[in-house]
Amino acid sequence: MRSLTKGYMQGFETTASAATLWRALVEPEVLALWYGDQAIVEPRVGGRHFAVSRLFGRREAFIERFEPAARLQLLFEPSPEWPPLTEGALVEDLLIDEHKGLRMMRVMGSGIPSGADWAPVLKQLKTGWALAFGLLQTRLRKGEIKDPAA
Repeated sequence: MRSLTKGYMQGFETTASAATLWRALVEPEVLALWYGDQAIVEPRVGGRHFAVSRLFGRREAFIERFEPAARLQLLFEPSPEWPPLTEGALVEDLLIDEHKGLRMMRVMGSGIPSGADWAPVLKQLKTGWALAFGLLQTRLRKGEIKDPAA
């Protein structure tokens, strides 16, 4: 029988275009503005999504779903900073959709083991995404992340 897992969700609404939000997820130079100091992205299914961040530490994932301007699903490699992961996988879905003329950007994470040794990791992910999305919103408002057509 599988053990129970936990998850998290963060999100925000913006007037930025879906194309601009997508750039923020897959272009390393744009990721560096809000997410991580170093980033490598191979933008395709099966590609690598790697970042080193002061909010999250070292994160390395495989891209499981790649739907431009809509969905990026990441399957994370176990990190040496995490407790052992004995079953399942950590997954993050980054979603962009439209609601009432605004774009909504969300991250939904799942697969966090429910044990006490994983509680700090879950807290770091929740806090990290709240801070990262706050910084992304600031960069968008200031016009530091531009539409790819601009």
